[in-house]
Amino acid sequence: TPLAAMGARIDAAPGGTPPLTIHGRGGELVATDYTLPVASAQVKSCVLLAGLYAAGTTRVREPAPSRDHTERMLAAFGCPVERGDGFVAVTGGGRLRATDILVPGDISSAAFFLVGASIAAGSDLRIEGVGMNPTRLGVIQVLRSMGAAIEVYNERLAGGEPIADLRVRGAELEGVAIPPAVVPSAIDEFPALFVAAACARGETLLTGARELRVKESDRIAAMAAGLQALGVDAEPLED
Repeated sequence: TPLAAMGARIDAAPGGTPPLTIHGRGGELVATDYTLPVASAQVKSCVLLAGLYAAGTTRVREPAPSRDHTERMLAAFGCPVERGDGFVAVTGGGRLRATDILVPGDISSAAFFLVGASIAAGSDLRIEGVGMNPTRLGVIQVLRSMGAAIEVYNERLAGGEPIADLRVRGAELEGVAIPPAVVPSAIDEFPALFVAAACARGETLLTGARELRVKESDRIAAMAAGLQALGVDAEPLED
């Protein structure tokens, strides 16, 4: 694991599950150059935060862009963050400075209102102060491709994060083939998007979302089972 490669000693129960025992070190961690097997903001953030306390420069490479809230917040706290083509890096040994952070409205929470208003005829809903991080806009991109009427306005910055107000109105949605390249930027919003797909005319196809099977639960299996119980024709694929 990347933390073990940096010199951390973490013991798990048989099978690699909690409880975890984390052993302290007498010295610094060692910087690493780690390539993510799949795009994961959680793993990327874990390695970057460990890199703050490692000797040297820690670099994380990812196969596709994942959400970058951690990088933006580290920069707001005064930590130099290097970004390049497919990688992000931090150098250990610096000091963070205290600052005030305004946390934007979560687009994952807004997704349910976006879908609900889109599938309800005659709806006209405004949602204020929603985080519009470029790595999180897949849900809006997918809904718009299905025909959703979503307007973005009053765009501004807060704590290094772009935010905006949204207006969504009821529309007739059409099924689409969701491009795999969009998946990382909508990975947490697919449960809501599956509901939109169930209410859309025609077939919606999602592939390239294998990460959904290894979240806190198997979200593909869970959503397929829930939709099938409601009488929706939903076929779970491996990815």
